[in-house]
Amino acid sequence: MARATRKRKHVDTWKTKKFYNILAPRMFNEIKIAETFASDPSNIIGRTIVTNMKEISKDFSKQHIKLCFKIYDVKGENAYTRFVGHSLSRDYMRSQIRRKTTRVESIIDATTKDGTTLRIKTIALAIGRAQTAQEKLLRKLMTEIVKNAASSMSLDNFVYEVVSGRISTKMYKSAGKIYPLKRVEVRKIKVLKQAPETAG
Repeated sequence: MARATRKRKHVDTWKTKKFYNILAPRMFNEIKIAETFASDPSNIIGRTIVTNMKEISKDFSKQHIKLCFKIYDVKGENAYTRFVGHSLSRDYMRSQIRRKTTRVESIIDATTKDGTTLRIKTIALAIGRAQTAQEKLLRKLMTEIVKNAASSMSLDNFVYEVVSGRISTKMYKSAGKIYPLKRVEVRKIKVLKQAPETAG
């Protein structure tokens, strides 16, 4: 006798998924930077999104500035993100580093006025060969400027000052008095610890 078999009901997983807009943090006016699908909003919390400043500001000259955000909340069809990092593209850095220059790099741990702890990497490209003593002075000056800026600003303001180039310009003008420089950059920022009120 033939045995009856129960047919399994096929579920189209795409029909269970919903469309979500991924928004930049408030510091970038919460503009839409991407979109995603998920069957449950909790599945996208914690996802990391990497974009560049050109996509946010529509300024082509800033396409080398990479920004990293993480989704921390979903409300309705919108997924909200917070800033977790910044870096300059490898191609950009490679184009800036030439022969017969001195690279002076520093790694700085600083805390913003609103309590976010950051690891900030800076680089100065000096023309020719700087002496060791001059390198130490350049590194010390960059560290002081970055720490003072971070401690006097909220995270939002500090990141804005970095991506707008204002902190790099300030370091360049001050450090240039010690030794002739080609360029100074904040090349990377990483959030080590979120401020208590934004940790989520």
